[in-house]
Amino acid sequence: MKLFTRFITIYLVITVIALVIGGIVSYSVIKDEIETELKWQFLERIDRVTYLLEKGRRFNRVKKIDGDRNLAIRQLDRYEESRVEIGDTMVWHDYLEQMEANLKVTAYRNIDGTSYYISTHGAIIESDDITEAVIESLLWIFGIQVAGAIGVGFLVSGHLFKPFRKTLERIRNFQLQEKRHLPAAKTNVKEFDDLNRFVEEMTSKAVSDYRNLKEFAENASHELQTPLAIAKGKLELLTESGLTPNQYTYVESLQRTIRKLSRLSESLALLTKIENHEFKNGENVNLSQLVREGIHSFEEFISLNHLHVEMAIADDVQVQMHPVLADIMWMNLFQNSIRHNVKDGEINVQLTDSMLSLSNTGPEPTVPTAELFERFRKADQNSNSIGLGLSIVRHIADQNGFELSYTFEDGWHNIHVLLNGVKS
Repeated sequence: MKLFTRFITIYLVITVIALVIGGIVSYSVIKDEIETELKWQFLERIDRVTYLLEKGRRFNRVKKIDGDRNLAIRQLDRYEESRVEIGDTMVWHDYLEQMEANLKVTAYRNIDGTSYYISTHGAIIESDDITEAVIESLLWIFGIQVAGAIGVGFLVSGHLFKPFRKTLERIRNFQLQEKRHLPAAKTNVKEFDDLNRFVEEMTSKAVSDYRNLKEFAENASHELQTPLAIAKGKLELLTESGLTPNQYTYVESLQRTIRKLSRLSESLALLTKIENHEFKNGENVNLSQLVREGIHSFEEFISLNHLHVEMAIADDVQVQMHPVLADIMWMNLFQNSIRHNVKDGEINVQLTDSMLSLSNTGPEPTVPTAELFERFRKADQNSNSIGLGLSIVRHIADQNGFELSYTFEDGWHNIHVLLNGVKS
């Protein structure tokens, strides 16, 4: 939800709550005020009638003087204490032709030893009429509030938050590989200035860390490869110096270890480059051709391991990605299907416009398949694998928006790469 929408929503929710409470209070105040005013008006009428009776006027003449407005005066043949009674009554309304609620005020007065009954009544405003008036008023107020909120919202969103949107756009376009931080832009709002200074500090630190990490990875890879190459060469010379069978076994074991260290160094350097998005320029890669050529290049190795490969490869499947990453992804997947297979095993390769699938027979993994995409996680801890192949594949898939899944069912390892955005 956008900040503008959230602001309007919160403002309107608070406004509605305030208007509901205000409406209830207004209804009660208006109703009490009308009834109180009507009550005092009737009491004044009764006091005026009492005054005229005290002056010796006959009550039928008093009624004429007072205008005969719903006024009833009777002389009582019994004594009544002076008092006032206020209540509601229903009176027939000739114009509306229905019974209407009226406020009735009744007074008993004693004048010169004679008790009088004086009563008057008048229509009161009904509750539903007051409710309709209050609701109509509140709806007008609410409409004005909504218009005002939207107007203020557009003003805030369009003008006041313009520097904030510019900062977001600069962050969105920030490329770590360009090795340039984002200088703080000056605004007339303190909070935005603080934000821009923070962005400048963070991007400066990110660029510095990236540069140091990149240099470290490159230097470490280079420095490791040099002594490994020297050790490998000396071990090869040592194998030609008339070693005993037992000594030759040790030397061969060391050579395997050195080759594994060399692969580990190269794989870690590759992972660092992928994570730093150094493979940036994408091209149209013919995945069909890449897969066919990759399988062809492994024919001897497939034959030595007595493996049977079945292929269902669609023609001219194109995908937008860096060609080096495409080759690395495919080679890692296919090498895994060979390396983690069984003797006389099978490999099934399928490629469509939307998916690349590799299935191979093999032993059941000792860890959950989802964990095999993590670094140094291996299906068989005793294998010669360095445990980085699938991690590299996952990083390549994530960088290119592909969906990756790995399952093991009925003795088959199944890896599926959903090629989002594929063009054929």
